[in-house]
Amino acid sequence: MPAAIISLVMVATLPLWTGCGLGELAPPVTPSPTDVHPSPTGTTAPTATPVPSHEDPYEPNDSMIQASGPLVAGQGYQGYVSEKADIDFFYLEIDAPQTLTVTLTDIPSGADYDLYLVTREEDILSSSSNSGPEAEHVEYTTNSVGVFYVLVLPFENFSREEPYTLQIDMSPAPAPSGEDNFEPNDTFEQATGPLTYGQTYHSYIWDEGDTDTYLFVVESGGTIAVHLSDIPAIADYDLFLYNQAGDLLVSSNRVVDHERIEQYLGPGTYYIAVRSFAGFSGNEPYALQIAVVQP
Repeated sequence: MPAAIISLVMVATLPLWTGCGLGELAPPVTPSPTDVHPSPTGTTAPTATPVPSHEDPYEPNDSMIQASGPLVAGQGYQGYVSEKADIDFFYLEIDAPQTLTVTLTDIPSGADYDLYLVTREEDILSSSSNSGPEAEHVEYTTNSVGVFYVLVLPFENFSREEPYTLQIDMSPAPAPSGEDNFEPNDTFEQATGPLTYGQTYHSYIWDEGDTDTYLFVVESGGTIAVHLSDIPAIADYDLFLYNQAGDLLVSSNRVVDHERIEQYLGPGTYYIAVRSFAGFSGNEPYALQIAVVQP
């Protein structure tokens, strides 16, 4: 599963990102001091919150649920960062693998905004964090389809007067470069194997409906470890172990970049299945290995 998962923290109803470095980039919200000695002549009216002098057509867009979009390739979007806790969310829809280029320009003088491309699962795919008002640029080739999110995050200062400009461009992704020597292996009948203990097998998940099935033989009872690693950053693969009758014995579906099963097994034939929970890659292979766990 993905290695970089972002935690979403709500502060004063605005999301601040933690984990993967974003928490350090989001400026803290400082509470206003409380007057513990009120004036005896009356109550002082609270100071009005400054409002942007220019209307932002995309607000409110402070969370994934409120994200503005879908963004259209080649079109410029001008928005404002109105306070230090203001994070602007946009989304785009991908119906075929694409190479995405996202640029953030016209950052106000004295301000420093950063740019992030993330998945629906809050996984950071690419980011740009140049210093000061220097333009930000990210490029990423998707191997899956669906909704992706673009975040504009103020690292330092902001401007209610000067808008930034956001633009995305798309081009068809290169054809998958991987060669899979084990396909077709989508069913128990087509299973690749028997696997050799200690050998690493590299293969690909070609789409979210692809299941890779392998078989191995246990000659005498013992604890067997099955390790799935090198899962692509954009993807979330899970690992399953079945007996010869096709009954599920155990699975591994953790939120990490690898999966592992350790199980005592008696003599017989067993099956391993690798499936996509989300995302896939025809360019980045996963690695699968089985081993006997020594007592």
